[in-house]
Amino acid sequence: MSRIDARIPLAVRETIDRAAAMQGRTRTDFLIEAALEKAERVIAEQAIIRLSMRDQELLAEALQKQESLEPTPFLKKLADEYEATVKSL
Repeated sequence: MSRIDARIPLAVRETIDRAAAMQGRTRTDFLIEAALEKAERVIAEQAIIRLSMRDQELLAEALQKQESLEPTPFLKKLADEYEATVKSL
């Protein structure tokens, strides 16, 4: 087990205590579950964003490697947008 200390305004503590009591739980149990849910959501969202960016990179690389006579105007525009947005990150 580990300990986390935090200073919070009294009104926040009272709100947390009220919500925990409504669920028949302790403040600690309520805070742990709420913090864990938020942390897992943030991690999941970041994983989705990273996978999405990687997928975009793979698509752009595949389009660039594809052999064709001449890229269509759409592909040229897509490549320009990719260059301007994704690679600049």
